[in-house]
Amino acid sequence: MDRTLLIIAGPTGSGKTHLAELIAGEKACALLSADSQQVYRGLDIGTAKPLGDAKRAWGLLDLVDPGQPFSVGDWVRLAAPLCELAWAQGRLPVLAGGTGLYFKALLEGLADIPAVPEELRQALARELEAQGLPALADRLQRVDPVLAARTDLANPRRVLRGLEVAAATGRPLSAWQAEPTVPAVQPAKTVWIGLDPGKERLDRRLLERSSALLAGGWPQEVEQLARLHGDAALAGSGAIGYPEVLEQVRGRRTPGRTHDAIAQQTRQYARRQRTWFKAVAPLNWFAGPDDPKLPAFLAAHL
Repeated sequence: MDRTLLIIAGPTGSGKTHLAELIAGEKACALLSADSQQVYRGLDIGTAKPLGDAKRAWGLLDLVDPGQPFSVGDWVRLAAPLCELAWAQGRLPVLAGGTGLYFKALLEGLADIPAVPEELRQALARELEAQGLPALADRLQRVDPVLAARTDLANPRRVLRGLEVAAATGRPLSAWQAEPTVPAVQPAKTVWIGLDPGKERLDRRLLERSSALLAGGWPQEVEQLARLHGDAALAGSGAIGYPEVLEQVRGRRTPGRTHDAIAQQTRQYARRQRTWFKAVAPLNWFAGPDDPKLPAFLAAHL
């Protein structure tokens, strides 16, 4: 049995989903999303989730409702058996996404952190709504400075995770993460592909995508989600743009300001992704799905 694992990573908007689908058109694959926001049901347009017929080809989408807790460990516990199933069926598991911690945890293992009581999660979520993210980020820097130094403090879910683990266990999350771990899967070979069209080209693409998503029904999606799950589930979401679009839907932000804020946040997020992947992951970099060097690389490694 060929236990090859293909990972397609890189900044948002670089063409990871498209490349995975192109490969699946040529080879028997199991397409698995490695995107921490596409796990949420209904967060479709703003996360650029595969839709329609294409969506049925993907695993690890639409796993929980907005506002429900979902951790790296939750994703790993679902992704690992899907990789094993793909190998057993003679298919190539293809992980595509921009959440680097998912790849790291799957291949290097995850600390065995005790479960956090739901009432504690809810209490911290209420504090986030009442006090705002900067106050909780400041608390995380005091409670777990090691974690805070390597965490995106603009991401509410990451900040809340650090605080809830420290409060529930009496130990910083960084201390749990420093313990020895066991890989969730053990491929015979891991092929890493990174996509990065370059800063200027990617910035233009992200600006165009923000405009297209807002014109393509994003506000209507947010309005429906807020009716189903409440404003707090979206306001506290780590998904770029959803809190801003919610502000627009509620009449507290103009469409122009919404677009500018989303475009800026998306560019900043793409830069953080690029920096993380280039520092941590052993990626073979290409300019995009249409890079002329890609076919030869895939032929040689898959």
